[in-house]
Amino acid sequence: MKARLGGTVDGLKLVSAGREIQIVIERRGPASAPMWLLLPALSTVSSRSEWKAFAESIGEQCQLVSFDWPGFGDSDRPPIRYDATLLRQALQAVLNHLKHDRQEPITLVAAGHSASIALGLASDCSKQWKQLVLVAPTWRGPLPTMTRWHPKHFGWVRQLVSTPLIGPVLYRLNTSRAILKLMLRRHVWVDRNLLTPTRVREQQRLSRQRGSRFASVSFVSGGLDPAGDRNWWLEQAKQLHCPWHVVLAMEAPPRSSHEMELLAEHADKVSRINGRLGLHQEFGADLSEQLLSA
Repeated sequence: MKARLGGTVDGLKLVSAGREIQIVIERRGPASAPMWLLLPALSTVSSRSEWKAFAESIGEQCQLVSFDWPGFGDSDRPPIRYDATLLRQALQAVLNHLKHDRQEPITLVAAGHSASIALGLASDCSKQWKQLVLVAPTWRGPLPTMTRWHPKHFGWVRQLVSTPLIGPVLYRLNTSRAILKLMLRRHVWVDRNLLTPTRVREQQRLSRQRGSRFASVSFVSGGLDPAGDRNWWLEQAKQLHCPWHVVLAMEAPPRSSHEMELLAEHADKVSRINGRLGLHQEFGADLSEQLLSA
């Protein structure tokens, strides 16, 4: 297994619905330093490598731990149903794994849609956290965000893309370089100079790994959404047993920005950093400076 953050890579077995899934975990930094667990944003191109610039900026000041969600990155991508429950189980398994080495509370940093997964464990796990940092947080997938429809209306999309023959063809069309470039430009990165042919090809390779379509279509169609309305995550935030910090993306898409602002009204601390939904990737150095100075 390849290191994506310049650290040490390990594997963790998750058993869900009778199926064994390997989750790839990476650690970087001194074991004696404060531990920060970094959750990658959920997207068609989700990977712990998103945190590379952030990790390089942190250096040896913290022990950083990140992992790839089931169905994404270097973790297993079996043809199963992907939903928020499965991802909460994965996060719970990682937290339990880390408890064997670290008894003191850790800082949890969740980017994008992973914020909703972390908030799903607010009541059960946040006593273990020193702080929860939500970076450009979202709770809805792209299709529910665009249409404002409940995720249940897109079950047919998940079923269609999961079918043999037709599913792979549709998924391949929707991970063309042109579509990926459009998505990255509109929603993820501010600097268009990042969208080089080489960078877009890298993102395409990431999106087209074998079995990637199952988790990806679930994200896009709202299958990873924890609920159908924002009241859910506002209620979850009230159950936190630790301080929490919302980092707002100043150039996020309008509907996502509105949801972030509503959540931030209840946070213990709010910061604003340039960027869109991928600000932790594009402006990792700015984010690390903000968090280290907190």
